[in-house]
Amino acid sequence: MARAMDNESLQPHGGNRLQIPRRRRSSLYLRVVVVDAALLLGSLLLLLWTPITVSAPVSARQSIVLVSAVVVLLVADVAMIKLSFTGLAALVHRMQTLDVLRPRERLPEMGGAETRTLIGGFNAMLDRLEAERRESTRRTDATVEEERRRISRELHDEIGQRMTGILLQLAVIREEAPDAVRSRVVAAQNEMRAVMDEVGALAWRIRPAILDDLGLLSALTTLTGSLDGQGPARIEIVLPRRLPPMSDKAELAIYRIAQESLTNAVRHACATTITVRMRVDLTGLVLQVADDGCTPPDAGEDGPGLRGMRERALLIGGRLKLKANQPHGLLVQLTVPTGEFSP
Repeated sequence: MARAMDNESLQPHGGNRLQIPRRRRSSLYLRVVVVDAALLLGSLLLLLWTPITVSAPVSARQSIVLVSAVVVLLVADVAMIKLSFTGLAALVHRMQTLDVLRPRERLPEMGGAETRTLIGGFNAMLDRLEAERRESTRRTDATVEEERRRISRELHDEIGQRMTGILLQLAVIREEAPDAVRSRVVAAQNEMRAVMDEVGALAWRIRPAILDDLGLLSALTTLTGSLDGQGPARIEIVLPRRLPPMSDKAELAIYRIAQESLTNAVRHACATTITVRMRVDLTGLVLQVADDGCTPPDAGEDGPGLRGMRERALLIGGRLKLKANQPHGLLVQLTVPTGEFSP
């Protein structure tokens, strides 16, 4: 079985062949047999070609020689088996703690041929799962965003136009209404304007048109401006002057992660200061959203918001980290390597 595993390649379902490197090293079974046979043959040659003999009853010197030979044989077998199976404990631990939303977690190949082949197959399986996960997330995200775009357009065009028409009708009614009714018409107009503002804000949150029209930097600036003042928190934003060419998929994922992080900080953290920082260097792009509020007890758990952010990070090949912000608060950091967000 070990030799078959060593020579076979993994065939993922519906994908390209993932080749496990072929190794010419013999199987553990054959290596143990060869070592044991060599030791036994060496012992036989010592008995045949040297003055060493075994008498009955066995003398103390002969007992020492025989026991030493058995010990050497056992030590050789134990050392070979231990070396061959080095890495199995790490493999089992990784299987038990595997998180498919943390990309590029791979085990180094170690141990004997069997263990190396097993670890190589496990890493190949992770490559396939990660690729399939990203493709599934991409399709789901594209469907959801298209639906968001449709709803936002209908809210802005259909509902907004109808409410504008109602406002115009109320204006006509106000001019023709008696004084006793005119104040009530004015109140209805004000209420309708407030509803229009809320519908417009809702349409913008569902799908910000500025992201498509002016890009990520303008969208983030507008987002922080819309949230600043909604609560006690003051939002500071530090952005680069320009960004490298970026795909629409990457811009949308980064924007949604920033939006979710800011919304959580404003609504749930009771923060007084929230800082949004973005930088781009030779290694890639780093987005940080830090607050000085109280960290929720389930900040490290996979709630819907956090899981959505991690899936979006995985979609663009990034890594999302949450850690305590000193002296208190929460820091959300997205790191996207260079090349992952290129169009």
